[in-house]
Amino acid sequence: MKLDDPHSPLIPAQSAVLLVFMPPERADRQQWASLVALSDSLQAHLGGLLRVLRIDKVNHPDVVRSFDITHTPAFVLVRQGIELWRQVGMSDEATLIVLIQRRLTA
Repeated sequence: MKLDDPHSPLIPAQSAVLLVFMPPERADRQQWASLVALSDSLQAHLGGLLRVLRIDKVNHPDVVRSFDITHTPAFVLVRQGIELWRQVGMSDEATLIVLIQRRLTA
């Protein structure tokens, strides 16, 4: 796997990561599709600042448990293993970009 591959799970230690905890696809396909589009757009806009990873309970139950996610969608910003910010519930892209940029430059 190449380090510059956007689908690679390898993330440089200094990078920030936005974890997007997804609802089960079968529960609400429209919300799931909206979150996929939102996370792709956030990656495109903030790619120089962070890596966006979508997490779901079916494929990554330990990660969901370790972050104590009880409601989705949830957004968790992490850098070097430290949680910088968390939001539970849907938000629009512009608001998320502003909030994330503030946390990363603080």
